Amino acid sequence: MTLDVNKPAYVIAFAGVVSAVFTAAIMSLHAATYPAVQRNEKLFRERALVGVFGLGGGQELTDRRVLETYDRHVRAGPTVTDPRTGTKFELLEAVDADGKPLGYALPVSGVGFWARIDGYLAVTPDLRRVLGIAFLDHAETPGLGGRIAEPSWRKQFDGLDVTPPPAGGKFLYIGGEETPATQGRRVDAITGATGTGNAVMRFLNQRLAEFRRAAEAGGMTKE
Repeated sequence: MTLDVNKPAYVIAFAGVVSAVFTAAIMSLHAATYPAVQRNEKLFRERALVGVFGLGGGQELTDRRVLETYDRHVRAGPTVTDPRTGTKFELLEAVDADGKPLGYALPVSGVGFWARIDGYLAVTPDLRRVLGIAFLDHAETPGLGGRIAEPSWRKQFDGLDVTPPPAGGKFLYIGGEETPATQGRRVDAITGATGTGNAVMRFLNQRLAEFRRAAEAGGMTKE
């Protein structure tokens, strides 16, 4: 019997078989690569956190050293909740060889110019200054807003004052003029990426305000 390849039944059956074969192939590939993807994502996150806490001593660590340093110095910290908004912060704590706190990292996230941005901001144990910042996931324009992930831009945050600002002020400023109000709280904007800079400034200030209230409610401050 000769098949009539022009019949709708044949076309539908052929398309179904081809779809099933390719779907099975894709699912098999996903299953085979999933463990490696998970390991790489874990390494990427831990490398970022080792960096924001300054645990690498300014050196580029091997993958093995990153994992060892993270396991030795980073642990789950306290969980605090903003009594006003209900936002919960599951903090990570960095400690030295004697177990003395070196700082806390809080997750920061918000909508950028194009899509959601996720990262971590680390602060000193007294919650007064920034230790470092890292953005783990974003979809900002490469070469423009995407430069928020570049070390040279993120380095500007190191040491910034994040104590409660005066009434009407912000915790952090991105761009704008240097004034007494912004001194010690400001980083330069990225040329051509005003939208991204404004978005990052907006959600960082929101998260810092929520975190400050949560920390005070949780007894982490002495003020």
